Amino acid sequence: MPLKGGFARNIRRAAALGCRTVQIFAGNPTAWQLPALRQKEIDERRSLLAELDIYPLVIHAAYLVNLSSSRENFLKSSCRLMQETMERAALLGSPYVVMHVGSHGGQGFAAGMELFVSTLLRELENWPPEVTLLLENTAGAGSSLGGSFEALAYILEKLGPAAPVGVCLDTAHAWAAGYDFSSAHGARSSMEQLFKAVGREKVLALHVNNVNAPRGNHKDRHMHLREGLITPAAYAALLSYPWPEDLPVILETPEMGSDWDAVNLADLRAYADAGVVEEEERSI
Repeated sequence: MPLKGGFARNIRRAAALGCRTVQIFAGNPTAWQLPALRQKEIDERRSLLAELDIYPLVIHAAYLVNLSSSRENFLKSSCRLMQETMERAALLGSPYVVMHVGSHGGQGFAAGMELFVSTLLRELENWPPEVTLLLENTAGAGSSLGGSFEALAYILEKLGPAAPVGVCLDTAHAWAAGYDFSSAHGARSSMEQLFKAVGREKVLALHVNNVNAPRGNHKDRHMHLREGLITPAAYAALLSYPWPEDLPVILETPEMGSDWDAVNLADLRAYADAGVVEEEERSI
């Protein structure tokens, strides 16, 4: 959906489409500063979410954030913006902030991962305890980190089981990184790889997007659900797992207006219904 129009307008628009959960940026995703919010605005936003039964509200961190940057000033700015983003999430009653793992910027994968982990271990102590950080898998292009499920597992292991950190699976990114979502079998196999790496209980949100680039080419190209290479059968298999009822499933399809939003939402629900039927048939 478009960023313009303000919080209330877009939340009402999402609710009118039938959305039960919404993901937003806390501010401009390409800016270092979050807009100031008065207490009245915070109260009004929380009241509107409750009125429209939108839960959970998911916050996506700004694209600028890179907690694995070897550039001292950039890392400091990233830490400050993440602190403000986590605090903003707590104020709005959002339980989750989604963040890309980042980029090693030429220092090498191992060094980038170690810097990311050490930065998180330090910063986690200052974040609101009621907000959980969700690490989103990436397409794995260039110097980016987090393109494999094993990389996410490594981070979680280093942080420890008590750390308020989970995983947000992005289907388009997983496909771009080489995971197979071309069929129900491929989707189940990919999900088992994810569960084996991080544990099913750590997967706390889904970004359900399609993609039109060949699998494994590391290109992040989101498409409408019915227009990409990930199949309806794969989506049905993904959604047939016994997920918690309040698991947020987010569409990040191209922003082309309400008509396409309605189509994507209807397709997503159809795939979910098909997954339930398929699971029932498999259990007979």
